[in-house]
Amino acid sequence: MKLIAIGDIHGRDIWKHIVTKEYDADKIIFIGDYFDTKDDISGDQQIENFKEIVSFKTKYPEKFVLLIGNHDFHYLKSTEDRYSGYQNDYADAISRLLHNVMEKGLMQMCFVRDNLLFVHAGVTKTWCRANKIDLNDLENAINTLFKKNPNAFEFTKGKAHNLFGDEKCQTPIWVRPKSLKEDKIDKFIQIIGHTQVPFVKVSDGLIIIDALSTVDEYLSVTDGLVNVERLTH
Repeated sequence: MKLIAIGDIHGRDIWKHIVTKEYDADKIIFIGDYFDTKDDISGDQQIENFKEIVSFKTKYPEKFVLLIGNHDFHYLKSTEDRYSGYQNDYADAISRLLHNVMEKGLMQMCFVRDNLLFVHAGVTKTWCRANKIDLNDLENAINTLFKKNPNAFEFTKGKAHNLFGDEKCQTPIWVRPKSLKEDKIDKFIQIIGHTQVPFVKVSDGLIIIDALSTVDEYLSVTDGLVNVERLTH
């Protein structure tokens, strides 16, 4: 079993090179944040880029996993949250596209394979307790909650009022690595994006893959063996 995890793309098309290189993989997982870029990528280009990803998912539904990030979430009709990078001029078009994709069941909040938990920012014990998440049925519990009550994933204002999201009560699309490490779920290795790192960082129980803005690295897991891969041009 070979799994590939691709970090936050924010409109970039580097994922195409990764998919081409790793097309023999059993699963290719996008960690979320398809929109809102700091690069010179127009809203139209971001939308077309996402449509191409969705085309792969539609054609090979068992091979591709599309997770949701905070920069996708804030375009949903169910929330009034607006995070950095929100594109007012393209919001309606992105919202319609996302809802259409989700109504077809092509996106989800998390993916679990054995002891590997793939989610945009991370899952804490505190958030699970607050939302009565069954840790023995984690993937189904979190994805079902998202379908029934998407507001449970909005930015949470905790006691520390940390605007960066570095609190244990934060949601799976917002919690930061420091709080996550202190309160992560036992027995799982969490593969996350959301927090930019200069290169893919692998540590005990946590792997951060939001590195595509600085280096062409992504994650490969083959029969449980973790490797950081890099594109060569």
